[in-house]
Amino acid sequence: MLTREALRRVGQEGQVVGLDLNEGMLAVAARTEPNVEWRLGDAASLPFEDASFDVVVSQFALMYFPDRVAPIDHARGYEILVDIAVRQCGREAADVLAAPFVLGDPTELGKLYAGSGIPGAKVTLHEGSIRFPSVTEFIRIEVKGSPLADMLSDDAMQALAAESEDALVEFVVPSGEIVMPMDAHIVTAGKG
Repeated sequence: MLTREALRRVGQEGQVVGLDLNEGMLAVAARTEPNVEWRLGDAASLPFEDASFDVVVSQFALMYFPDRVAPIDHARGYEILVDIAVRQCGREAADVLAAPFVLGDPTELGKLYAGSGIPGAKVTLHEGSIRFPSVTEFIRIEVKGSPLADMLSDDAMQALAAESEDALVEFVVPSGEIVMPMDAHIVTAGKG
């Protein structure tokens, strides 16, 4: 988790503040890491004075800003889940699940930063994987820790989970865990 690493790096003398627009995500985050000051807010209209922080980091947030297109081809397990969500829950729910993958083109991502006044941003691809204790837990986390929690009925959640059990079997390892490929673009930039 990004906040744990930030806490480790700032040590006893520093402070870490987390921001999210979703109250459900903040509640989960506060239970997970109580040593962070969690704030409700919109990144498009930050509730902080300019130059309030020495370092700013963002993980899986930029893609939730408006007007993005969704290339999800580097996360096959999520691509399968989005296809199931379209059938079981509708396009709106599927779009929530696809949102983390909308900035999949590194060239376009670099242009986005340059166009927003952050020249020299470096975009690198990190090839990795994501692991969950089970398919059921993967579905629970993706739904309950997102805006889907308020969008899906219990029946819709169960239908999504049932179809996912079969569709994601290729990623289940002998321990019963699910391990799926998951690439991420890392963008770094410094103050000018």
